Amino acid sequence: MAQKSHKYLKIIKYIKKGIDFKSFTDAIPSENQLAEKFGVSRMTARRALVELALEGTVERIPGKGTFVRKHRHYTSGFFRVRPFRKWAEDLNAELRTEVLQAELCDPPKAIASKLDYNGDLILLEILNYLDGIPVRHSKRYLRADYCAGVLWEDLSDKSVHEILIGKYNLPLTKISQTMTAIGLPAELADLFQEQPGYPVFYFQRIAYSEQIPISYVEYTMRGNMAFEDTFSPHLEPQDLNHRNS
Repeated sequence: MAQKSHKYLKIIKYIKKGIDFKSFTDAIPSENQLAEKFGVSRMTARRALVELALEGTVERIPGKGTFVRKHRHYTSGFFRVRPFRKWAEDLNAELRTEVLQAELCDPPKAIASKLDYNGDLILLEILNYLDGIPVRHSKRYLRADYCAGVLWEDLSDKSVHEILIGKYNLPLTKISQTMTAIGLPAELADLFQEQPGYPVFYFQRIAYSEQIPISYVEYTMRGNMAFEDTFSPHLEPQDLNHRNS
């Protein structure tokens, strides 16, 4: 296992060095070429390319191959709500979703406070993979009085937001979110197939329908994912320094 990981990291280092020294300015060697060069399986070579795509170093184009990304960021970042399958499509990656928990639960005190609600909650724990690599873990609490039917949905096929909006007609009108760079908690290390302390992004998000908080979720995502977003700024008059204008 350690030897395989070592070779996988060597492939990533080789490609990055090739890009830095302009050996690769457009096309990247294929999975088969890399597998032969480094004496590894095609799956190991593919993982290296997927990791590079996730961090924005390369882009994979269906039917054409893998290329140096001219602008090294993952577009349409996590700062807007979109189904995770759209990320997979953008990266030309195979998405797999594993539902770890889906059950009714009593509200933990901290979560009840965030949702301003003391009734039953639905607990969903989900792990998303891209090309066999665990990329995102989520632990979500939903108000049962609005979302009880989610327990009977196929969560491996549709995102929670798609179900809430499309089937239960719950418009998402506001998102409150924080993001922190942390080390991977020990309890998630096996799920991510990494050592505790591996760099990850940790998100806390509350989703509102009208003015009602209906969902609280904690996301843990691989730290080698880069983000870019485009949005319209909103400035209050008091935010402007008229003296320097």
